[in-house]
Amino acid sequence: MKQKMRFSLGKKLTILIVLLSVTLSLVAIAVSYWIFSATMTDYYERLGTNLVRTLASQLDPDELDHYYETGEMDEAYYDTQSFIRDMVDSNDVEYLYVVRPHGVGVTFLFDSDMEIEEGGTYADGGYCALGTYVDLVGAFAENLDKLLAGEPVEPIVQWDESYGWLMTAMTPVLHADGTMAGYVMADISMNDVMNTRQTFLIALGALLTALTVAFIVLTLIIMRRNVIQPIDQLTQATGAFIENNEAELAEGTATVNVPAIRTGDEVELLANSFRKMEEDMISYIRSFVAVTAEKERIGAELNVATQIQADMLPRIFPAFPDREEFDIYATMDPAKEVGGDFYDFFLVDDDHLAMVIADVSGKGVPAALFMVIAKTLIKNHAQNKDCPSAVFTQTNEQLCEGNDAGLFVTAWMGLLEISTGKFTYVNAGHNPPLLKHADGQFEWLKSRPGFVLAGMEGIRYREFTMELTPGDVLYLYTDGVTEATDANQELFGEARLQAALNEVSDLPVHKLLPKIKERIDSFVGEAEQFDDITMLGLSYRNKEVERHD
Repeated sequence: MKQKMRFSLGKKLTILIVLLSVTLSLVAIAVSYWIFSATMTDYYERLGTNLVRTLASQLDPDELDHYYETGEMDEAYYDTQSFIRDMVDSNDVEYLYVVRPHGVGVTFLFDSDMEIEEGGTYADGGYCALGTYVDLVGAFAENLDKLLAGEPVEPIVQWDESYGWLMTAMTPVLHADGTMAGYVMADISMNDVMNTRQTFLIALGALLTALTVAFIVLTLIIMRRNVIQPIDQLTQATGAFIENNEAELAEGTATVNVPAIRTGDEVELLANSFRKMEEDMISYIRSFVAVTAEKERIGAELNVATQIQADMLPRIFPAFPDREEFDIYATMDPAKEVGGDFYDFFLVDDDHLAMVIADVSGKGVPAALFMVIAKTLIKNHAQNKDCPSAVFTQTNEQLCEGNDAGLFVTAWMGLLEISTGKFTYVNAGHNPPLLKHADGQFEWLKSRPGFVLAGMEGIRYREFTMELTPGDVLYLYTDGVTEATDANQELFGEARLQAALNEVSDLPVHKLLPKIKERIDSFVGEAEQFDDITMLGLSYRNKEVERHD
């Protein structure tokens, strides 16, 4: 099923390119506008500053004190006034004037707009005659302390309702002792500058907008041709490879369908990688199809082998429904399809019952094949009415012949004389069984174990004898029981096995063994079964004891 894309790669790249281009354009406009504005402002600040400094150098601080205190205009006053008007006429400045800060305002001493014997007020657009007092407002009021102290003040740019944008440059006129006699101030119109800045901003914005649009269009065309379209082709080709070749992939006959892409960059390398990937996938699937077919064949054969192995073991219970003297039950759970454990029980004659439990080294098919041989040899010798020790001695000799694989068998065999309870057994390196007497609990049946079967030629096995009384129960098992491991790598162990048996010791063997298996499964939990788990139980009765479930 195709997964619906919320945003295609083309849309994402388009949005990204547009956002980056617009952002860069806005940054370029802002930086250019700031540089242009700063340059223009700096030019007029230097113009105004040089002008006021020039005029300040021509003024006498004592004369300014005299005009401020008396308000009288002498010939020198008119000469200075004429000089100021000439400076205004010869420079790009609106007004040039001299003031004396005090209080919350300034008193005008000279004004370039002043004409002799003409009145008027500053607010009305006229000149400010000698002695005219004006309150300071705006940025001038904010710098009042500096003005009263005669300190330098940076040029001030602010809006005036009558004149528009003005930049005022100023410099103090100081006495020899550093005290302030007045300030020379020059007003320069910034209206043209502001208009020029606005025009510059509009022109720059239009130019960069056009360039940005052209850049975006050109970039998208190149991106579409060299990136998006090749990737779309790869996407369609890979999608079609799965959809159109589903049957061919299953059969191993699919072919590569990635188109030839020649971009000379990483996209071409990506296309080549996709082509190589499809080739490898086809090759892998062909191998996988062959391997799968082989595994299916082996699996089918293993299923048959599992069934054959199960059929070789007695698994119909009760095994001897017409014999009330004893009850016998066994289970085997292989760790793999086929196992190396086995059990067996059979009547040698009407009065003798043989039972065997064994564990072949290794797992899987080799162990299962060796198990078949060992089981067959043991049963054949036992049915010849050989004693248990002779059975193992002869079986060992035959198993050692041609045992190049180095396999061996741990085994335990017992022979019960049903009429008397005499029980003869032999151990070839196997786990000791547990025995419960009618009036007791399960205890270990200790005996010196002999060497394993198929381990060495010339071994003679020793047999042991004991007497079973009615009500006795014998429990045999392989090491898959005690070595069952949980997720923490802890073994089930002999102590847990003995405790579990004693908890359910009153059950008949056909119920006792499943209970023990439940305890093992509960202990192991989710951990994987590592070894075959095989158990065999024998309950001995006499003819007078009726059998019950």
